[in-house]
Amino acid sequence: RNIFKVKKSNAEKSKKMEKEEKFFRETFMYDKEINVINTATAERSVPSKRRVHLPVTAGERLDVIDVTEGNAVICRNSEGRYGYVLVEHLNFR
Repeated sequence: RNIFKVKKSNAEKSKKMEKEEKFFRETFMYDKEINVINTATAERSVPSKRRVHLPVTAGERLDVIDVTEGNAVICRNSEGRYGYVLVEHLNFR
């Protein structure tokens, strides 16, 4: 019985991640292949003021997708959401 719940939740999570990726590509006009170039840990919790900024919590692991001009990077969290995160909030160790 539990096997079906796992498959269902994975399918729902996959669908949500696809939706987030589509939103990311449209909003950021990102047409390159999405590759993880580094991983980082959030040093502190930072709420999001705009949808393009990724809200992070202290200790959260993030995949760094791309480097931008300035002091922000494009990251993806474990839920599949993408957004800008300031480098000063991240630890790359």
